[in-house]
This record gives sequence, structure tokens and C-alpha cells, in this order.
Amino acid sequence: MQNNHHVGRLVRDVNFTVRGGKETKIAYFKLAINDLKDGKATYIDYIAFNKTAELIRDYVTDVGQVVEVEFVMRNHNYINKNTGQKVYAMQNQVTQFRIYKSNQSSKKYVDQTQVADTQRTEMTDNDLPPYPDFSSNAFEYVEG
Repeated sequence: MQNNHHVGRLVRDVNFTVRGGKETKIAYFKLAINDLKDGKATYIDYIAFNKTAELIRDYVTDVGQVVEVEFVMRNHNYINKNTGQKVYAMQNQVTQFRIYKSNQSSKKYVDQTQVADTQRTEMTDNDLPPYPDFSSNAFEYVEG
């Protein structure tokens, strides 16, 4: 089994839902991962289930927040309701995550980004806060 690891910033609010007869809790969210080669971001979708989904709903709350995820890629298939065809896809299923809480000076920039994001449906690379320096002591993390 492979484990993957990304660090990025939350692009929009977490979409939390409960589905099915077993009331499975599901959290959908998207992170902007900086591509350090050209300074652009790659937007990647993630999914989490049950307890992990609840923790993400409760702790991953601020657009622009730095989030570290560990995930596995899973095959996912479903029947498209409109066409009746079976669709095959891959999901990035989060197994663990950490959130990084920044100091007050970087929080001000994150707040500005949140205001900008409410005016548009998608963030652009220019809207993202600068990539954090994890070697500094400016961040504390919370594991989930």
C-alpha cells in the first residue's frame, strides 16, 4: 500500500455531508499545493470518512489555512444518474492530517485572502498566501 503526503492551503470551505443507511460521514475539500518549480499551484481534491471527516469539519475551518494530509489513492466507481453509465475515478482518501496555526502577522494575510475568495468562485495563484517556512518556529501543529 502506498502512502502519499501533501502540504497545501485550503481553497474553500470543507463540504461535510452524511450519506447512506449507515450514516457515513464524508468531508470533501480542496488544497492548493505550490509547485515550487514555477511558482504556480496545483489544486487537488481530497475526501475523508467518518471520524477523520468529523475532525476535518471541526478543525480545518479557515480558507488559506495550511494543512498537511497523508492519503491513499483509491479506486472509486459509481453510476452516473444522468447517463446510466458506470464511471471510474480515483479518490485521494485522507488517513491523517495536521493543521498549522500561524502567528498573527500571517493570519492577517489569510483573512485578506478569505475576503477575496468570497468575491470569486475559485482562487488563482496570485490569491494564495505565500508558502510557509516550516523551518521557523512560527507554526504549531495539531494532529488529527
